[in-house]
Amino acid sequence: MATTLSREQIAALLEAVAADMIERKDELTVLDAELGDGDLGRTVERGFTAIREALQTTENPDEDLGRFLFRMGKLFSSAGASSFGALFGTALMKGGMSLKDKHEANLSELADATQVALDALMERGKAKLGDKTMLDAIAPAIVAMRAAVSEYGEDATLANTFRAAADAAQKGADDTKDMQSQIGRASWQGERSAGKTDGGARAIAMMFEAAAKHFE
Repeated sequence: MATTLSREQIAALLEAVAADMIERKDELTVLDAELGDGDLGRTVERGFTAIREALQTTENPDEDLGRFLFRMGKLFSSAGASSFGALFGTALMKGGMSLKDKHEANLSELADATQVALDALMERGKAKLGDKTMLDAIAPAIVAMRAAVSEYGEDATLANTFRAAADAAQKGADDTKDMQSQIGRASWQGERSAGKTDGGARAIAMMFEAAAKHFE
């Protein structure tokens, strides 16, 4: 299997992730209701529906990865107007911008773009690792992607790299149960937030899982 993703392949990946996330939105609603205002499922549904609709329209074949992902991020944040929508939209836009002028990206470049997205989220959201947010799923996924590329070498594939990322992201999400929320509405619960999985982290883990299944 090729170890690069073209714009067309990324579009197909986004379609697969969007379909899976929309189908599983109710799980996120339940999780978010335990720590926040319960709008995460609705945000994900609206954001990914906007992306799916855009993917079904005629697009500019000369559009590079940077412009494409920036456009998808802007659509998500506009349609899913919430803190998660704004942040995830930022991740797509900023991560995409690191791929400006590229029409395909290899595994290392994908990991680097995800790191750029993580850095942008930390700057915009003023959160850090361990604050019980989506960052706690993204960071280990990046580490796992880079480790897979290093371990498998020329045998690294989209399937085994994203599977490693998905497993790491899920562990990161599970680990948020032991954390106390420090950011946003969830932080109002103080010590009561411990013992519950962060919805944003779980959403990220679900996205990586959908991506892994898509390539597998």
